[in-house]
Amino acid sequence: KSLELEPDSVASKRGLAEMKRALGKSNEAVALYRELLAKNEADRQSQTGMILALFDAGKQTAAEAEMAASLEKTPGNVVLLAGAAYWYAAKGQSAKAIEYAEKAIAREPRYIWSHIALARGLMSQNKPVEAEQALVKARAYGNFPTLEYELASTRNAAGFFREAGEDLEKQFVVTSRGNIKTSLGGRVSREEKSLADLVGFERKASIFTPVAADTAGNAETLKALLIFNQKLQAGQPDESEVAAAAEAFAGGADKMRLHRQVYAASMLLQKHIAANKALELAKAATGNTDAALEVPNPRAAVMASELYEARATAFRRKEFLLVPEVPPQTLSAILRGRIEEIAGWAFYQQNNFPEAILHLRRSISVMPGKSSWWRSSMWRLGAALAADGKDAEALTFYVESYKTDKPDYAKYSVVEALYKKLNGNTDGLEAMIGHDRVALTPGIQEVRPNPTPAATPDVSSANVPTGVLTDTFTRAPAAAPVPAADQEETSPVKTEEILRSGTPASDKLPDPKSDIPLKPKTEPVVIDPPSKPVEDPPAAIKETAKPKIESKSPETKPEPSRPEKDRVVREDKQQTDKAAQNLSAKSAKAADSKSLFEPIIITIPKSRPAKVSTSSAKNETKDPADPDRKPSVEVETAGAERQRVIEGPEVIPNEAPPCTVGVSQENMSLINGGGSVGILVSVDAPGNIKTLKGTSSSPKDIELTLEPEIGGISDRRFYVIKSVSSAVGVYQVTFATECGRKEVIVTVR
Repeated sequence: KSLELEPDSVASKRGLAEMKRALGKSNEAVALYRELLAKNEADRQSQTGMILALFDAGKQTAAEAEMAASLEKTPGNVVLLAGAAYWYAAKGQSAKAIEYAEKAIAREPRYIWSHIALARGLMSQNKPVEAEQALVKARAYGNFPTLEYELASTRNAAGFFREAGEDLEKQFVVTSRGNIKTSLGGRVSREEKSLADLVGFERKASIFTPVAADTAGNAETLKALLIFNQKLQAGQPDESEVAAAAEAFAGGADKMRLHRQVYAASMLLQKHIAANKALELAKAATGNTDAALEVPNPRAAVMASELYEARATAFRRKEFLLVPEVPPQTLSAILRGRIEEIAGWAFYQQNNFPEAILHLRRSISVMPGKSSWWRSSMWRLGAALAADGKDAEALTFYVESYKTDKPDYAKYSVVEALYKKLNGNTDGLEAMIGHDRVALTPGIQEVRPNPTPAATPDVSSANVPTGVLTDTFTRAPAAAPVPAADQEETSPVKTEEILRSGTPASDKLPDPKSDIPLKPKTEPVVIDPPSKPVEDPPAAIKETAKPKIESKSPETKPEPSRPEKDRVVREDKQQTDKAAQNLSAKSAKAADSKSLFEPIIITIPKSRPAKVSTSSAKNETKDPADPDRKPSVEVETAGAERQRVIEGPEVIPNEAPPCTVGVSQENMSLINGGGSVGILVSVDAPGNIKTLKGTSSSPKDIELTLEPEIGGISDRRFYVIKSVSSAVGVYQVTFATECGRKEVIVTVR
């Protein structure tokens, strides 16, 4: 229409030629371009379009001759170089695709289609990990659906399914009609049945190329992965729908099928849904490990789940984690062991503990010793034995798993509870685990078996540590801190530099679950450090006694000798042990009686002993039925240089106080888009733990997941709090039972 109104319009004729190219009418496009060049030989844009249209028309010889002449005049024609590179990649001519794409990137790295063409060329050479590196660099210059789709394609080919799914979820969503929807170019909303057709619109609109350098099988697999993830993460997932989605994703006849089966089964068990389908997938994978090791990068596919956190940390620091070299026999052992572990854990979730024990024992016998996979199977075997009533044997496997892993508060609590159940106390537990374990973090020569932080009196309410616990409860490497100033380019980091060896010397299998820095010789840094360090108590405060209901009058009391002072303290503590069992924060050996509240220290002038109200105490135990009422505190002054605090709750006759919900931390800090923190929740009345429910103030931003195999003891539950969106801010997570509740503040940065 435009040309009818203005036949001499160059812009209209060139635009029409480009649309002809995008629709696959290449010969018609060539004719239009030649008309433009006949009037202006210096029209470089039309020259570029004509050459690429010749490629699309299948006239490769003529196109290459024209391209050589054009590049001789204008060697910096990035659009021509990238367009030709993408065409070569689509036709399987990978060497030329890589050659021209690298020339385009060298001239202008900000043109993203050059990176996409390079990645497709590398994919044609069965190098998905190298292709991923190319696209990670491209992310620095743009963000649109096709880029995320291409990145997901490389990760799907390498076996990084979890990351591929996360890439897709950033730009695509499955509608109620089963279509895939996105915002093309970030502006035009569109949905299609086929994921390949949907991203094809951006390719045609950007580089006017009608043929994709993709396969229909890859597009269908990515769509199935997106559907599986979305159904699995629904607020109330439908078990039959999730099972069907898992089967669709794990289907196919290619050599990556076993790796998809293992991933799908693992995710089902992690979400505690469709254990029958997980068991079915595990059985289908049995016996196919040899074929599964013939994929383009078997090391990445086998180790993907354990490398997830370390890779995420590297990407945040603008680095790249190189997958280590691992012998094929070791990879085969890991793969066979994982299949047995999945089968065992599926039986566990079906309450078939004898079968669970059988398969988990097989897993341990196959896994490389002391590796992270071995530790996982050992821990789960301990859980299965405990559930089957074999506590003594369960303790052995718990301890073996724990003492070869990094310190973990939640796991230590499980070990401690079972040890106390068998022995009546915790005497000898630390010796059993071992005092001389080498720390996993460089710079620390020794770690305590008990990771429970020592209690430190806090004079100021502003010194409450937040976010001390990190994401060490997910059986994956803990995320490292994001540096203050990121590097400009993505730099590779050899995995050998950051992964600790956890197998016999003959295997040399790096353990990807160690908590290590991504750069050599870096000092260890806590991921979520306290907002303000906890200060030491004043020197004048010598000792804080435990709560005591009755207190003595300090009037006209003579100054006792030092031994007499110590004797009084010991007697006071003996008399108040029973009343203080839920408030004490001093015992590192008895986590069950560890206080969840900070001690309140009140200094009274020596000449004025008095009864003091604790209205300023922010963490005192209150009666939930009357939150305004404060406990009574009396202070006994023993001398001029010493103050001793005796705390005790006010006794209300004929009134049964509700239960108390406690948490291992009341404030925490997460990194947006995937950061997670573990939290242990307890109830002082064990019977009420069954009614415990956790809710998030914003489920679309903060996800709450119960991990029963970690915290599933009589009066505690372990949850993982995770940021699932890019939003930042302050959120609230509430843990409530029928008799009490507790709020936790979550800061996402």
